[in-house]
Amino acid sequence: MSVSLCIRRAADTIGGNCIEIVASNGERIVLDLGLPLDAENNDAALLPAVHGLTKRTPDLLGLIISHPHQDHYALGKHIDPSIPVYMGAVANRIMQACVKFGLPDAFQFPNVHEMKGFKAFRLGAFKITPYPVDHSGYDSYALLVETNGIYTTLAR
Repeated sequence: MSVSLCIRRAADTIGGNCIEIVASNGERIVLDLGLPLDAENNDAALLPAVHGLTKRTPDLLGLIISHPHQDHYALGKHIDPSIPVYMGAVANRIMQACVKFGLPDAFQFPNVHEMKGFKAFRLGAFKITPYPVDHSGYDSYALLVETNGIYTTLAR
C-alpha cells in the first residue's frame, strides 16, 4: 500500500497553495486551491495540473479548504460545481458575506460540506481530521489526513 502526495503549488512560493493526495486505490483529494499572490487576475489558466478539476472525474472525491484566505481558495471559482468542497462553517459564511457585499472576485462554492474542529470525516479511503489553529484568518484548520495506514498533516 502506498500514498502519493504532490505539492502542486506553493512548495517554493508563498500563496497559491494546492496539494493533491492519491490513495493506493486511486482515489484523490485536493487540499486548498489558492490564487498565487503574484497573480494579476483570477484566471482559470492558473489552475494547477490536477486532473478532474474542471470536469469532475469519479476518482476526485473533494476539495478541502483549510481557511478563508484567497491564496487558499480563490481558484476554486473555476472548478466543476459538482465537486464537493469541505470547509469550516464560518469560512463558508465569510465567503457568502463577501458575495452579499459585492467584493471583487467574491464567489460561493455551490457544493459545500461544513467541517467542524476535531471532528473527523471520511472521503473514500481518506480520514480527515480538522484541528483549529491560530491564524490571521478566522476558522482556520490544520488537517490530519490518513489513508492506507499512513498519515500526513497540512498545518497553517
